[in-house]
Amino acid sequence: MSPIVHLALAAGLALGLIARTHAAETTAAEPQPLTAKQAQRELKILKRALSDLHPGLYRYQTPEQFEAEFARAETEVANGSDALKMYLISTRIAAVLRCGHTWTNPLNQGQSVQDAIAALPALPLRVRLLEGRLLVTASADRNVPNNVELLTIDGRTPSALANEFMPYLRADGGSDGKRLSQLDSNVDGGAMDRLLPLLHPPGAHGYRLRFRPLGGQTGAAISPAVKEAMVAGMPINERERRLLKAGIAPENTLWRFEIDGDIATMTLPTFAFWQSDFDWSAFLQRSFNTLKERKVDKLILDLRQNEGGDDAIGNTLHSHLMATPFVIPALRLESAYERAPYDLARFMDTWDFSFFDRTGQVVRGEGRNWLAREQPADNRIAPDAQPYLGRVALLTGPRMSSAGFLIARNLKASRRATLIGQATGGNLRGLNGGQLAWLVLPTSGVSVDIPLIGSFSKTPQPDSGVLPDITVHTTLDDVAAGIDPDIVAAKRWLVRGGNL
Repeated sequence: MSPIVHLALAAGLALGLIARTHAAETTAAEPQPLTAKQAQRELKILKRALSDLHPGLYRYQTPEQFEAEFARAETEVANGSDALKMYLISTRIAAVLRCGHTWTNPLNQGQSVQDAIAALPALPLRVRLLEGRLLVTASADRNVPNNVELLTIDGRTPSALANEFMPYLRADGGSDGKRLSQLDSNVDGGAMDRLLPLLHPPGAHGYRLRFRPLGGQTGAAISPAVKEAMVAGMPINERERRLLKAGIAPENTLWRFEIDGDIATMTLPTFAFWQSDFDWSAFLQRSFNTLKERKVDKLILDLRQNEGGDDAIGNTLHSHLMATPFVIPALRLESAYERAPYDLARFMDTWDFSFFDRTGQVVRGEGRNWLAREQPADNRIAPDAQPYLGRVALLTGPRMSSAGFLIARNLKASRRATLIGQATGGNLRGLNGGQLAWLVLPTSGVSVDIPLIGSFSKTPQPDSGVLPDITVHTTLDDVAAGIDPDIVAAKRWLVRGGNL
């Protein structure tokens, strides 16, 4: 692997979803307490690492805003701190960069921090946030049914909580839909389970909830009136254990292919298969062979769960859908350094330490960053020998980022699919990623993912993800009733020959 690589690497490396394997970790069973001096030292290390290593440090903030954020943090630890407080502060500082790959990845925390996060008294509920409203999708507390709308949590409305949590949520640039999607209870979300108990711990008797039923839960036993309940905070693992025992499975992240009549649906929740023996290429080939054999000319691609991974998977998928080559314009590769400062090395971990030395591989740019000496050429995707030429609807949503964002961008640009749903995450201006390091703060064990390469558009682009061709709004009542408006709209569009 060369020190300068393309944006999205295989198997979740672009997302930072793999756990570090040999960085120093704290070993205490409880979060490590920190003196004011220790906490301030950790903030200095974090500030230095971001300043010296992050290629997109000032893409969405000014140096003055960066300094102000650290001044605020230093005030917060003036009387000392502990590991969970440092985790929360580091989460906010990482989010200020407005980079979807810069975050306090729970998988990369020191063991004591992971244990403390796992023990947080979260809601005993899975939730989904839509248009400022919060739906209970599954409940592990008998006092709160499934498919009810949460109106308040200890008197705070979901919209007020979402606004409060926004500064702690990661996304690229102005992709706020991506930020809010992390509050949902799914494999890419779960931020509600961390932020609520950290910012608003439950009282002595738990959380006081106000809720009302929605259309998915019918029957005389449930009144339409607003109800209240006290629920105890519950560790996430315990909640999920109870739900599984009750027959409520977690989110399905497996690749799936099915044909219903004359419409096929291919669901690809991830492009990350690091250390997996799943043969994604064979899956795609078999699926497209089946489409041709059965003469199915209508296809729904559901990538709404896809937070990324290996962009080669997206390119291969794209090749199956084209009759002519498609050229992806090259991005400009930048790095914040030629050689990473030696005194930061003891706090850093990565899978390839050659990332920290780019001697001879970069040249000074006009601004803060260095430019890759050998900039990438345009990427030409050749069509498959027997491409699928049927009509294609791509379902999109805010969870799509990194390589998930890239395939949505490329399919829209090539006009080989009609995008239906909501805007993706990611950002058309470019992303930071492809090479990552983990900064490990020495006393707390808190870890921050820092991307080391920036891939930026050479032409002006809007500060947004990929917008759908057909926007669809999903409501809480739709979800509670088991209705998927994106699927409904896609099938209608396919059946009507590309018209709604």
